[in-house]
Amino acid sequence: MAIPSETFDVVVVGGGGAGLAAAAEAARLGRSVVLLEKNPRLGGSTAWSVGSISITNSPHQLARGIRDTPDEHFEDLGLLAGPYAPRDNLQLRRILADNTNDMFEWLRGLGLEFAGPMIEPPHRYPRMHLVLPNSRAFPHHLGRHCAKLGVDIRLDTPVERLIVENGRTAGVQARDASGLNAEFRARGGVVLAAGDYSA
Repeated sequence: MAIPSETFDVVVVGGGGAGLAAAAEAARLGRSVVLLEKNPRLGGSTAWSVGSISITNSPHQLARGIRDTPDEHFEDLGLLAGPYAPRDNLQLRRILADNTNDMFEWLRGLGLEFAGPMIEPPHRYPRMHLVLPNSRAFPHHLGRHCAKLGVDIRLDTPVERLIVENGRTAGVQARDASGLNAEFRARGGVVLAAGDYSA
């Protein structure tokens, strides 16, 4: 018996903060997107986290007279990494340091609220902003945003393997909410955003 198959432009695996942000951006660009989450609700490890984000030149900092720069943030992230700093991807660290404010404003625009900034050693300035009321606010607001953009969100759908054809990842095989195997094929690409931030 053939496994049911559906095709989308983009298949996103994982319904935490990273997967929801990736799905939202693909949908904003006009792509058809399916997001597959193994749990019965969105959130992943994002929903279990402290819910903090380090931001440079946030309105919260400016209101307290804190003048920060992306260069100083970049340097402090190296200090934060400590003995693991040589393993850092400096290009990604640069992207992070240069874009924290845009990301923060995007999240606030979706309805997220933050407290702070708070001291976060070894950062030289208070940069830690905590989401309110807790970290579950991330999947709540990002999930609503994805739904408005037309992302097809499938909960209780664990991905079991990648489908590789001609050296290209063409999709994934998963178990759908009813327990049946299903294929989700991607015309454009597969985004793996599962397994926590460390993955």
